[in-house]
Amino acid sequence: CLNTMGKECTRCGSNEVDTTDDGRVVCVTCGLVLEEQNIVSEVSFIEGANGSSSTTGHFVSSITPSKSFRGLPGYSRESREITIEGGRKQIMSVASALKLKPHHGEAAQRLFMLAVQHNFIQGRKTQNVVAACLYIVCRREKTPHMLIDFSDVLQTNVYVLGHTFLRFCRLLNLQLPIIDPSLYIQRFAAKLEFEEKTNAVANTALKLVQRMKRDWIQTGRRPSGICGAGLLIASRLHGFRRTQREIVQVVRICDVTLRKRLNEFAQTPTCNLTQEEFETMDLEEECDPPAFTRAKIREENEAAKKARMIQHNDKDFLAEIESYCAIEDAKEQRIRDGIVDEDEEEVDGGPS
Repeated sequence: CLNTMGKECTRCGSNEVDTTDDGRVVCVTCGLVLEEQNIVSEVSFIEGANGSSSTTGHFVSSITPSKSFRGLPGYSRESREITIEGGRKQIMSVASALKLKPHHGEAAQRLFMLAVQHNFIQGRKTQNVVAACLYIVCRREKTPHMLIDFSDVLQTNVYVLGHTFLRFCRLLNLQLPIIDPSLYIQRFAAKLEFEEKTNAVANTALKLVQRMKRDWIQTGRRPSGICGAGLLIASRLHGFRRTQREIVQVVRICDVTLRKRLNEFAQTPTCNLTQEEFETMDLEEECDPPAFTRAKIREENEAAKKARMIQHNDKDFLAEIESYCAIEDAKEQRIRDGIVDEDEEEVDGGPS
């Protein structure tokens, strides 16, 4: 409808102006936009045909949201804000318990906002989503924190946290960097109480981890097992008698995993070096991945087993032939001695 408020076009001077549905005031004659995004703080009223009064315009506020969010019944924007506020408090609490920096918590809050917008928190505990957001930040910033640390703080199953973390990464299509075991060496070495030799043991363990990486032992393995094997060997090199049980309790792995990493390292040429040679020399050769080596040994064993079976079958066949030949020789001897006629048919047990 045409405006009757007395506005004039600043370009052509026409009084024929109109208000569009999106709130813009335009000149009908020349098309000039006179006003747009008209948001006022006062409330105006108009009188209807029957004498009733009603407000004009739409009420817009950044504080009081609308009654629905994403069209979901029973899920209001106010409940979303309550969820965001609760998540923010939990993020700050967990970040404080793990001694994370403030910017880590802020980055986790932004990820939590994305989780809320994608309805990822529905059907999941808020603390699990919070732990996933913080762990993603720790992986990006390469801090020495593991998922089991969040499990200890929240008293939650680590596999449940891992499931939530993987689902959230797939939802946002996140590409996180691979964990470097070197990040945790200093932390674990401090817990093993090497006293004044802590740095020396940690440096030796770092060299061992780098050597394991070149020998393909690190690839596809969790960092805890690599760190445990490196620290155990480094402690022995520096004269500390740390048992496998002590290493397992610190790095939080199974003793079988630790023994596997040690056995894999024992198959490399570096294992044959002395401490002085290991500190001064740097072998250029690289070993094959342990999985490839095991598959190769398995194929060689199967080939040897088949060869033994063929050899055993040949021996049985030769023995059968020798038995048949002995029976034939005895028959010919009886024929020569006149015991059996040559044309007489005799049934003998020959080879089948």
